[in-house]
Amino acid sequence: MRILPAKSEYISIALPFVNKGYPIVLPTDTLYGICADATNQKAVEKIYHLKWRNPNKPLIVLIENPQWLEKFFHLSVSGGIKKLFLFEKPISVILPIKGFDYISRGSGKIAFRLVKKGFIKEFLKAFGKPIVAPSANWEGHPPAKTPLQAYLYFGDAVPVYFDDGIRIGNPSALIDLSDGRFNVLRKGNLTTKDLEILRTLRI
Repeated sequence: MRILPAKSEYISIALPFVNKGYPIVLPTDTLYGICADATNQKAVEKIYHLKWRNPNKPLIVLIENPQWLEKFFHLSVSGGIKKLFLFEKPISVILPIKGFDYISRGSGKIAFRLVKKGFIKEFLKAFGKPIVAPSANWEGHPPAKTPLQAYLYFGDAVPVYFDDGIRIGNPSALIDLSDGRFNVLRKGNLTTKDLEILRTLRI
């Protein structure tokens, strides 16, 4: 187990582990997450095992570029949806999808979030693939605020923990577009004015 500073020069140490299907703990744009290669089914299943997660619950997927939706998940999205992803505040967007049942858990939909800045964006850019990134905790327990708290959950089963100090972020906003409508399931940091702006987008 390694605890590394959340700085770009240390990313290369973690990449071989993620490429081999190991999970790692990263500071995301909201909370600390336990993360793995979203294109590797065995790696994703390890997340469910380590989190004691309900096997029927889908996972969040983080992307670095809107083009990754088509490149990795065969999703063609409108300009309005791209603007929704690019909005300045963190928004997770639920989209309908075919296949990828190991992430959607058979629901036919996955929540994606585009990360726009910070260490997590640097990591995704270096890794070059999307990651699943649920909060770093056992299901039903408080999210880890530090790498040490995450280690108490997962121990040496996670080979790398990145340290960005205390992380007490709010969950992202959650908007469901899976049935073609604009459904706000969680506001996150969005204000009423933000929502008014987003509703004007041609989804």
